[in-house]
Amino acid sequence: MDLNRDTLLSLYKTMTTIRHFEERGIPETGQRQMSASVHSSAGQEAVPTGICAHLTDEDYIGSTHRGHGHCIAKGVDPKNMMAELFGRSTGNNKGK
Repeated sequence: MDLNRDTLLSLYKTMTTIRHFEERGIPETGQRQMSASVHSSAGQEAVPTGICAHLTDEDYIGSTHRGHGHCIAKGVDPKNMMAELFGRSTGNNKGK
């Protein structure tokens, strides 16, 4: 992987998107009914960002704990992920 300016900015954007999801979205979940347990991955943004930067669209990821960052780094829409955590039909798995 060539770490030119554009690549570094893209990696940084992914890491800040993950951090924003964890810091802004997750604390609000304590005030509302959720359909899933949530374990923040704040502070670990570089790991999923670096790993997923080397994956293709055909590659799968599997995470058993603190997996929000992996999903975001792979390209999942954070809004759909939050909807899934609340069991909404607009979630990635239709809230199931």
